[in-house]
Amino acid sequence: MKTIRELRLEQEWTQFELALKVGVHPQAVYLWESGRRMPLVPQIRKLGQVFGLCSDEIALVEPTPSRQRVTRRAGRDRSPVDAPHDRQSGDSGDAEM
Repeated sequence: MKTIRELRLEQEWTQFELALKVGVHPQAVYLWESGRRMPLVPQIRKLGQVFGLCSDEIALVEPTPSRQRVTRRAGRDRSPVDAPHDRQSGDSGDAEM
């Protein structure tokens, strides 16, 4: 069994060319080859037709578990002590009593 990438390279096709033949976006081919996504059943069948193979003969790479994305907005996790002051020192406008 060969992977989609191996089959594509044997034909000397780019990811773009394979995407056109299968009817998907080029990014889909990239995601399949990198193991981030699996092709859907109709796409696997089309891949088999394109490569002249039974779809069972195509080795599919299992998707890798994606890393947890940690996104933080600036200032979100700051404590009130760390937060920037809205007022500049000396311009507070507060009078001491």
